[in-house]
Amino acid sequence: MEKGGLLWLALYIAMNLTVTVLNKALMQTFQIPYPNMLVLLHYTCTFVGSTILVNVLKVIEPAKLDRSAHIKLFLFSCLFNVNILVSAVSLNMVSMTLHQIVRALTPAFTVLISGIWLGKSYPLTTLGSLFVMFIGVVVYASKGEVNYTTLGLLLTLFGAFLAALKGIVTNQFMVGELKLHPFDLLQYMAGWAMAQMLVLLVSTGELEECITHVRTIGSQSTYAMIAINGSGAFLLNIVSFNANKKTSPLAMNIGGITKQVLAIVLGIVIFHTPVTSLSALGVLITIAGIVWYARASYAAKMAAATKASLPTSSAAGPKT
Repeated sequence: MEKGGLLWLALYIAMNLTVTVLNKALMQTFQIPYPNMLVLLHYTCTFVGSTILVNVLKVIEPAKLDRSAHIKLFLFSCLFNVNILVSAVSLNMVSMTLHQIVRALTPAFTVLISGIWLGKSYPLTTLGSLFVMFIGVVVYASKGEVNYTTLGLLLTLFGAFLAALKGIVTNQFMVGELKLHPFDLLQYMAGWAMAQMLVLLVSTGELEECITHVRTIGSQSTYAMIAINGSGAFLLNIVSFNANKKTSPLAMNIGGITKQVLAIVLGIVIFHTPVTSLSALGVLITIAGIVWYARASYAAKMAAATKASLPTSSAAGPKT
């Protein structure tokens, strides 16, 4: 984990929670129930914002990419859209309870992909903390019925796999061979993903339907909320990509689980959401797993720092 990583991760959790609230407000309170249009809004604001930062304000030197890099970025944008669509489709084929439980396997997929693709290994303490978190999610999510179809279950598992893969690929674009700045990566990813989503929504008629709906029921406050939502998504993407670069894909997975726990706790404290003893136990178990992961990560960081500070055998000089 690089310097400042914990701050970026904390900002990611806070912004993730904020945008989740803004999304619910736009779709429910302002009665715009078009999730794919919401995705298009987020892509558009992210593309426009990152393009202004890179090409107008010139806060960084724009990356010079060859044809191969552009193809990789196009495929990366496809991964983003496929992940979103698979998650949306699978949610309609399984119960919310099962969806939460399976998505809690995303850290496990991250560990598996990192091991096979990057040759990365994790200490048993880290793996143990992930298991505790998964058990916690199973316990607090088990208040509902577990309904599913076989195809729905497979798609939900595939969605968790894609979410893990997306996090790892995002990280590799920034720390691997290309070493793209987060602003560069956001600009290219969001641009391609926006174009793909636009084609999909035009072909299905959802774009025209949503625009007509907004014109019919929209007010100044509706348009203001749309602008706030899009701006929030742009800031979330900036924070998310920087946090991924400064920490790790696995830490981002844990950040996502932390956001879920915070959402439950805030719902209980602010909105007095009813909670069962089983749900409360599940939240406590999940928090214990998160704390264990944080302690294990800190211990691994300190051990690496200590090892790096030790003199090498060649530097130690001849022994007498």
